[in-house]
Amino acid sequence: MFAGDIVAIAVAYLLAPTVRFGVFVFEPTLLWQEVIAILLIYLFCFYSADLYNLETKFITSRYIYRFLSAIAASTGITLIVSFFIPNLKLGRGVFAINAGLILLFTFFWHLLFELLFKKIIKRQKNVLIVGAGKAGNAIYRLIKDDPAIKVIGFVDDDQKKNKNHNYPNVLGDHSVIDEIIKNENIDRIIIAIKDIKNAELFSQLIKCKMKGIQIFDIPTFYEQMLGKIYVEHVTDSWFLSIYIAGVKRSIYNLNIKRFIGIVLSLFSLLVGLPIIIVSALLIKLDSKGPIFYKQDRVGLDGRIFRLVKLRSMTVDAEANGAVWAKKEDPRVTRVGRIIRKLRIDEIPQMWNVLKGDMNFFGPRPERPEFVEMLKEKIPYYDLRHAVKPGITGWAQVNYPYGASVEDALEKLKYDLFYIKNLSPFLDFHILLRTVRVVLFGKGAR
Repeated sequence: MFAGDIVAIAVAYLLAPTVRFGVFVFEPTLLWQEVIAILLIYLFCFYSADLYNLETKFITSRYIYRFLSAIAASTGITLIVSFFIPNLKLGRGVFAINAGLILLFTFFWHLLFELLFKKIIKRQKNVLIVGAGKAGNAIYRLIKDDPAIKVIGFVDDDQKKNKNHNYPNVLGDHSVIDEIIKNENIDRIIIAIKDIKNAELFSQLIKCKMKGIQIFDIPTFYEQMLGKIYVEHVTDSWFLSIYIAGVKRSIYNLNIKRFIGIVLSLFSLLVGLPIIIVSALLIKLDSKGPIFYKQDRVGLDGRIFRLVKLRSMTVDAEANGAVWAKKEDPRVTRVGRIIRKLRIDEIPQMWNVLKGDMNFFGPRPERPEFVEMLKEKIPYYDLRHAVKPGITGWAQVNYPYGASVEDALEKLKYDLFYIKNLSPFLDFHILLRTVRVVLFGKGAR
């Protein structure tokens, strides 16, 4: 869909002058800057409007509303940008035709994709679950309603489970796996057993893997399905055996990521300076106390640093000790509710990035008081300090604000996924998702 939009938008831009003047002019060496600018604007707005989510149907009023909103936003941004980029010269007639053609071409491309290609891409995968215990049934409940997955059934060597109707579709013990593979065209096998002690079962699973069938253990399945690592199902040996990209001493981790963080932070501070000034004035008028608020946070390798934020709470908010913010927290000031909702209070943290305490992307830094408590209650919690904390991260764009041990556990699952799979592409994906979260004000308290 993304590739088709690139073609549709580029063709619309090239055809607009032809429709307006009746003469086709193709000069790629002269037009490449304009085409790239138009593509970036439209594709960014399409992504921000969540138009590339395959879980939604195109022929719905909600999707069409988002589509038209993205077109309107893209057209407006293009109009503004054209004043600042001399090479992007579009007459009023060409500009209007260009916007109309892009709307027309991308609309019909999305419609065609929905009717034809989406069905091919989302062909149901036949899944067999090995193990009908609690873990197996938890996986079954998670995927049974997914239209892209068809659970053929379970296999389990426990005869009691074979006869117990509380376990749906238990097809037999491990001896029937070969027959199921042949008859049901199995695409994936999920091993819902923590330790495989049966040598015959292990041998059969190896054969299945060598036939091209995807084999997932519990942590890997949850990681690929949900984008997080379930610490309840991992072991020390699992962490030792996997590749962890976030701690690799690569050029990206050591140099490029730091450079990107500095550039994004400087840009954010320059753009946000007028907003900080106005917010500072409102904070001072709204309540007594300092404009900025400094707080100890835990950073790389457990080191403590001072994090800077715009003050959004009353000065005596933590007179009785550190407390998680909660929904409709009475400690939050009137101005504080606004700046927290729009994430304006986070802008001064760019200074922490410039100082080197933080990166732009990474797990959010937590209070030392909470860290000590959470380390005692949540397994592997300290592993999140293997990388520098960030302004935004994988947990922040996938999970709302956390205010409990349970929330901290869920966010840790996302943080560990980020550390394990850290890459420039994942950071870029987080950046785009962050823009969407900020625009719609999700997750703030």
